[in-house]
Amino acid sequence: MRIATGCIGHETNTFSPVATGLDHFKRGNFHVGDEVIAAFAGTSTITGGFLERAGAVGIEVVPLLWTFATPSGTIQQRAYEALKEEFLVRLQQAGPLDGVFLDLHGAMVTEAHEDAEGDLLRAVRERVGALPLVVTLDLHANITAEMAACADVIIGFDTYPHVDCHERGMEGAQVIADMVAGKIRPTMAYRQLPLLTSPPPQCSMRPPMSGAVAYLHALEARPGVVTATLSMGFPFADICDAGGSVLVTTDGDQRRADELADELAQYMWDRRAAFQSELVSVRDAIHFTRTASGQPVVWAEGSDNPGGGGPCDGTHILSALIEADFQGAVVAVIADPESVGRAIAAGVGAEVELEVGGKSIALHGEPVALRAYVQALTDGRFVNKGPMGRGTRANMGRTAVVRSRGVEIVLTERRIQPFDAQVLRSVGIEPTDRKLIVLKSAVHFRADYNEIAHAIVEVDTPGVHSPKLESYAYKNVRPVYPLQDLADWR
Repeated sequence: MRIATGCIGHETNTFSPVATGLDHFKRGNFHVGDEVIAAFAGTSTITGGFLERAGAVGIEVVPLLWTFATPSGTIQQRAYEALKEEFLVRLQQAGPLDGVFLDLHGAMVTEAHEDAEGDLLRAVRERVGALPLVVTLDLHANITAEMAACADVIIGFDTYPHVDCHERGMEGAQVIADMVAGKIRPTMAYRQLPLLTSPPPQCSMRPPMSGAVAYLHALEARPGVVTATLSMGFPFADICDAGGSVLVTTDGDQRRADELADELAQYMWDRRAAFQSELVSVRDAIHFTRTASGQPVVWAEGSDNPGGGGPCDGTHILSALIEADFQGAVVAVIADPESVGRAIAAGVGAEVELEVGGKSIALHGEPVALRAYVQALTDGRFVNKGPMGRGTRANMGRTAVVRSRGVEIVLTERRIQPFDAQVLRSVGIEPTDRKLIVLKSAVHFRADYNEIAHAIVEVDTPGVHSPKLESYAYKNVRPVYPLQDLADWR
């Protein structure tokens, strides 16, 4: 059986003023044709899992286009249209197909489409007719009725950090193979919840999310259920459909799918109050860390998480650490090509005057003027070795490690979420040797750092990815909890 596969992916933070253009996709992950297989074979990713299972179930993979831009602001319409056109042309030229498997995100917004995935899926459906169309989506997908109507089966991530990508890709391959073979006849039910939740309490490594995932898995194990999805949504997209949703797919039993979708939605709604964030001020975090009995203490600065559209050059924490004369801290990472260039020009072992960070969005702080020692210079390339995305290649761009007083700063040319400890080890920093590690990440870092961290502190700083949802001026989202006190989800 011949199954086409591909991706146009983006997690769009509409509160970011940094528009996303075609160059953001082209200089990120951009693969066409057989390049897709070369990029993902053997990796712990959705497409890697799909490729692995495809070989076992007799799927001939027909790779189209796979591209994903680092999360940022709204996508320019001309960029989306260009990518969509190339994708559809490649789909048209793929020859006879038995189905389509798409590895999408689910929170992509363009200048003309609040629901860009819905638009893309509708276009694909129009071209392939009744062929099986199976889609995987991120746990932070803002799943819409259009997405559910166009796809035969939607499979969402179960974990955050997203360490089950490989398994979901394998599941997708098995489901579409079973559909083509006539072994299953999927019937899917979709329910949208009027619920926004911020990233930290969505972490599936701890309550309340761990309990929700356990409930989800128990529901999936019931007779006749093909798959079930609990999507927490992406609250940093100010669109009508932002927020949580559930999907249940059964084998030929729409009534049962509807009943179970209602049950799962009610479970989540009854626990809505538990999914609220508790943050620590920078001042209190400094006091806690100084008096901590072990190391490293890890600070999560979710408000500047580039994995959700943060500029990755916020300076609120760096400024506070310098002012407090904190010793033994690492700040990872600050995306600042200008400072990287100055450090490279000075060379390893030299001292250099820098204006670090604070060059993109005023909300994230002003540049920090400091005199720093250039400790290391690298090309910024490494391979992820942690549980999330193991085997995938990362590129921070040219990278400099500079030290000012007691603080080491990892300066990069590119925005990158430092969820894998290889970010530090690749530049000569062993995280367990440091008192404090500051990471511009909301939750993904826990996959690699939970085992080595003495303590984890979620720090409160302003930014376009702040867990404090009340700090945003929402204009387009429908009535949702906790922005409104709603009595029921129906």
